Amino acid sequence: MAVSRRTLLRSAAVVVPALAIGGALPGAASAAGAAQAQWQVFPVGGSGGGYAFNRLGLAPDGGALALATYVTFDGQTTQYEPAAFGFDGKAWESYRHSRFPEGTRPLNGLSVEAGGAWGVGLRWNRQPMRDDAQILYWNGSTWTDRTAGAAIGEPHDVDGTGADVWVVGGAKHPATGAVALRRSGSGWAPVALPSGLGAGARLLTVRVEAADDVWVGGFTAAEAFGRRTPLVLHWNGSSWKRLPNPFGTADGQVSSLLVHDGVLWAGGFTGPGVGGGVGDRAAVAAWSGSAWSARHPAGQEASEATQLAVYGTEVRVAGRGTPLQRWTGGTWAAAAGPEPEPLTVGALASGPDGALWLGGSTEGGGSYFFARLPAGS
Repeated sequence: MAVSRRTLLRSAAVVVPALAIGGALPGAASAAGAAQAQWQVFPVGGSGGGYAFNRLGLAPDGGALALATYVTFDGQTTQYEPAAFGFDGKAWESYRHSRFPEGTRPLNGLSVEAGGAWGVGLRWNRQPMRDDAQILYWNGSTWTDRTAGAAIGEPHDVDGTGADVWVVGGAKHPATGAVALRRSGSGWAPVALPSGLGAGARLLTVRVEAADDVWVGGFTAAEAFGRRTPLVLHWNGSSWKRLPNPFGTADGQVSSLLVHDGVLWAGGFTGPGVGGGVGDRAAVAAWSGSAWSARHPAGQEASEATQLAVYGTEVRVAGRGTPLQRWTGGTWAAAAGPEPEPLTVGALASGPDGALWLGGSTEGGGSYFFARLPAGS
């Protein structure tokens, strides 16, 4: 792929030493046992644009990768380009990791494993002038296309390692509805979903705990752009179980899933929109094995809980219009961030060493950065 001048400029200033920032924000309580931990900030530079961080993942061997959208505005049009960052233990680097196949749109799903990573999204196909599905694999030096044989039109998320990798999203035209795929050899095999989800249904998130323990979330809808009902399904290795609506009787969708200490957490929004719309509110619920418990975080109008992660014994949440918060066991409390608020957290993940990572920016795009909160002592 030819590397644009914009890409070269963008990547020239990304290698910056980490800065240590200590102390909690006014009014933000520190996590139990983590009072001495300090955020390490890794600034990300650019030229004439800014980053919207999409996903962040860490492998058991310490490898780390992040996906972002690089946004520029020339006074007339706004351009959106795909970007990826890799962490070498000292700094995050973009240039080598952002050499995608031609036509790649910003990726929205990521699964990192030892020695590599999966990324999913769309690719602009010039010949028929349309967006097609794209499943990519990063082998440590190159992104390669692994879409062949994947009967999917719009991939939203990917999870798993080795031979047990799942991709979820929407069907490929003229088919309709939600789609789940599982890696099969060098290709992909569809996993039939329960009937009755609707032609407008989509799967937006997947978590693979084991071959016989897979969770997916999204929404049901009778038709495209129709009324959405939040959806969670569980795969036991041979069949699906549909859970009740995690948000009661509300419309909306499930955008993120997390399994922690045997409890399933579902994040998303309730409301009539498609996330970020008027009337939408961030929503979170926890599944005990027999019932959901509502645990909705504080959020602005047009908010959505898109990120869930674990730090110590606590669950952290963030997302669109949703500030970084921590679950204390009975309520959500403000969580100290690496920069003064207001802070936009676009990506959130837990590391194998117990550290919490995020990719974010200050209000108005004043600065863009990754940050690491070491495990509490």
